[in-house]
Amino acid sequence: MFGFLVALGAAVAAAWALVANHVCSQGWAVFYAIATLLIVQFVIGLIIRQKMKRKQDNIQDVMTKAQEKINRQMAIFERRPPSSMRDAQEQLLKMQNDAVRKVLSILDECKNLTYWNWMLNRQLNTMRVQLYFQLKDFKKVDALLPKCFMADQQTLAIKLVRLYRNEDPALDKFYQKKCAKTKSEALAFLASVYAWIKLKQNDVAAATQAVIAATKKSDNPVLLGNHEKLINGKAKQFSNAPFGDAWYALMLEEPKVKAQRQERLYR
Repeated sequence: MFGFLVALGAAVAAAWALVANHVCSQGWAVFYAIATLLIVQFVIGLIIRQKMKRKQDNIQDVMTKAQEKINRQMAIFERRPPSSMRDAQEQLLKMQNDAVRKVLSILDECKNLTYWNWMLNRQLNTMRVQLYFQLKDFKKVDALLPKCFMADQQTLAIKLVRLYRNEDPALDKFYQKKCAKTKSEALAFLASVYAWIKLKQNDVAAATQAVIAATKKSDNPVLLGNHEKLINGKAKQFSNAPFGDAWYALMLEEPKVKAQRQERLYR
């Protein structure tokens, strides 16, 4: 918002100076004012992007170092198996969560930049939603969801999960309005998540309908496999496990094999 106001102020000042000094006609002054407005906004946008690029590099550095630390600790556990696998998993998870909190603190440092670009705040909130969800801070997730962009697959899936967990009647409407209109792989995943939820709500018809509609736009093998199970009356065999990390990150279901769980959390 500040960026636009500054650009507008510069444009008005430029037009006034041109007219006051009889440099050009009012028509040309308006033209130069618009050009000034666009140039100043472009420059401000460029500066913000450069600052955000540095923050993103910081975030990448934090996550890379955290992953290296986790990998080293896992190597130690492989050489010397811990007495308690549960304690080992908690130790690795703590390392991961510490990194997530560092990333959140970096995002908080970007607050001043949001005054110059109102869309940036929604972009930051979209990132925060996924990070807070990973930390299981669902109160903050619910507070931020209305203030973020509903565009990427994982954010849409998180919204579906929170509507389900909160027993919100808006679940079906949200799926039809946002998720069912996505394309290809994103649709396959979101339709499968929604179908799993509807099965948990004992609504096999809605689950089947969502999957059938999705198969008209996507040939994802997991989606097609679940489609076969539903139309053949084998709803109990429905499984989103083949989606791997993307599915288990939603915390709707735990992997059945411990090795898979470790890979999901710490890879």
